[in-house]
Amino acid sequence: MTKQVQNTTHKTSEIMKRFFLLFALALVTLTSCENVQDNQTSVQATVDNVAFNALYATSDLNSDGSIDIQTSSDSRVITIHLSNTNADRFDLGGNSGNYATFTDVHGNVYSTEGSGSGRVEITDRCVPCGTINGRFDFIAVWPGIDTVEVSNGMFVDINVGTPSAEVDNQNVFTAQIDTASFNPVVVNTIDTGNFLLIEGQKGGMSLILRLPISAEQGDYNITAGGFNATLVEGLITQDADNGSLTILNHDTAQKTLKGIFEFKVGSTEITQGIFEVKY
Repeated sequence: MTKQVQNTTHKTSEIMKRFFLLFALALVTLTSCENVQDNQTSVQATVDNVAFNALYATSDLNSDGSIDIQTSSDSRVITIHLSNTNADRFDLGGNSGNYATFTDVHGNVYSTEGSGSGRVEITDRCVPCGTINGRFDFIAVWPGIDTVEVSNGMFVDINVGTPSAEVDNQNVFTAQIDTASFNPVVVNTIDTGNFLLIEGQKGGMSLILRLPISAEQGDYNITAGGFNATLVEGLITQDADNGSLTILNHDTAQKTLKGIFEFKVGSTEITQGIFEVKY
């Protein structure tokens, strides 16, 4: 049967209120917001016996209290819509108001709504951090064509809103992407215990810097020694090919960091990068 491309029926907001990220080295159990978050992925699952591992996830908080969690791996997309973030368990499918979708590499969308099924469990909450961790499994249907089974799913540190969101206004993050100025609407900083993640986000575009939390004043190769930089455009993420990052000041007592950076991703040049953040 010839496959037909089906557009997704669930539109997520163009402006993501939070874009929280997780880099790590080894899997450990997270028990509090003080934890060293050493997961290799932010979202992982098995899709029809094929691994799905993603470093990045977006959390789109809606005005009605619901949340859309979206992530991608190898051009495949998983979206989970929950009617709220207060319950510990959510049944997917039917008319529950909670659903999950899977979009394959051809753009075909499978959904739990209707005849699909599944569940999401919140396994940990960090109220001061404004994040949740959880597990999920679901069977999604491409009506009249096919089904897909997503199992052993887990997500880590998905943002559901922090009491101190206004702190973002104190952070500075600007750059030049080729010839265009990049002035983020949102600046996020995350202390994972081992690394600091700094992200400037505007619409569907983000620049992300990673550096060791112990890094001191000095000049560094942005692609070595625990340093990294990433350009995110929609669901496409690209790591820096080369570049540099200079730490001008790092006060570990006050948890403030100031620096400059530049890097290149393919033919795209990111220059005149400046950040001054509190974490």
